[in-house]
Amino acid sequence: MVCCGIVVTAAFTSCSEDDLSATSVIKDSTWPKTAFDKWLDRHYVQAYNIQLKYRLEDAETDFTYTLAPADVANSVKVAHIVLHTWLEAYDEVAGRHFTRQLAPKLLQFVGSPAMESDNRGMMGQAEGGMKITLFGINQLEINRSFLNNSYFQSMHHEFTHILAQNKNYDTDFQKISEGSYAPADWYAAGKTETEALQKGFISLYAMSEYNEDFAETLAFYLIYTPAEWAQKMTTADAAGTNGSAIIGQKLAMIRSYMQTAWNIDIDQLRTVIHRRMDEVLDGSVDLDDLSL
Repeated sequence: MVCCGIVVTAAFTSCSEDDLSATSVIKDSTWPKTAFDKWLDRHYVQAYNIQLKYRLEDAETDFTYTLAPADVANSVKVAHIVLHTWLEAYDEVAGRHFTRQLAPKLLQFVGSPAMESDNRGMMGQAEGGMKITLFGINQLEINRSFLNNSYFQSMHHEFTHILAQNKNYDTDFQKISEGSYAPADWYAAGKTETEALQKGFISLYAMSEYNEDFAETLAFYLIYTPAEWAQKMTTADAAGTNGSAIIGQKLAMIRSYMQTAWNIDIDQLRTVIHRRMDEVLDGSVDLDDLSL
């Protein structure tokens, strides 16, 4: 406090009215819009009322982590991929009004992964159904595994929570794995993905509680190909367990909920998502196009 007072006093005693600059020391945080900013205005703000922030802003960033800004060229590509494979996939199946009304209103891109103390790099984070942050933009790989595991699993998971918050699903879902959830130590309870599958959970995190189980089951169903899903079910039964039957029960309730509550056929949605992902991967979508 004393040092600040000295600095302020010095500033006033060393300047006269004649010395004052006409240029304000308070800088406007806005900047001229680039071609990418204008493209985002058209395809995200106007189309979906979604803000996509790719510049590292203090107000939107968790500086618990050491983070780097997102590369602009990669941000352009990821913005195209999210639009084509996620937002427009829901448009195609449920209509633009559905997507515009329910999709999170803020997407943030960060260049580096958010490194945890155990050296795990977090690639996706969701906050309260309103904001999704995608990390690791600078490490972007245009392949199905990277995009699904880094980004789309988290995005479909969070969107499922939003849907469930707007229209409740059958509470009988809670009873399917009642007694098997481990809220405090789910990561230890299952130990490995294989053990989680054999207990009737599509992932370790699904063991944390029933709402996460619901969201994880649908998210993984949407990103896995039919062959990948079948392989997971084979693993779920590999030790003479009945994991696939338990997961199948959950999926049946999710399928009924999505059809009844939202008029969405999840098999149709999965087909559309994978077709659109294929279009990204085979070069049918120009990921650098910024034309309006």
